[in-house]
Amino acid sequence: MIDCIADTDKSDIIWLGTRQQLAMISTADKDLHLPSGTLQASVTARNLRVIIDQQLTFDAHACACSRACYYHLRRIRQIRRFIAATGPCNAFITSHLDYCNGLFANCSVAIRQRLQRIQNSAAVWYVQNLLLATLHHCYTSYIGYQLPGV
Repeated sequence: MIDCIADTDKSDIIWLGTRQQLAMISTADKDLHLPSGTLQASVTARNLRVIIDQQLTFDAHACACSRACYYHLRRIRQIRRFIAATGPCNAFITSHLDYCNGLFANCSVAIRQRLQRIQNSAAVWYVQNLLLATLHHCYTSYIGYQLPGV
């Protein structure tokens, strides 16, 4: 017999199924009683940075992903003068969207649209940053030709 000692502070338990299947389970049966304590069933669980909900819709994961991406987009916009055009967008936004994106294969249209809006916002930022860099380069080149002594 294998003894399983789980830290109740760091562990989550989740019941998976349809709404009808989950409604048939009583609240007393949802809890798991262990020698170290009782694990209460939760609506979502996190494993390897992926948030899993009870019905496997991954809506909570998409919400967390969009929240993180928009946070990084706001921060990148604040420092856009000091950074390269593609680096932070690829590092923060694209990596969040690409991580475990196979989970969204059978997701709802609303979740796909939410993730598409993130990609569109990142593309707009990239084009604006590239356009500003090009205009700045053209302007400084023009000033350099007008004032050869400078």
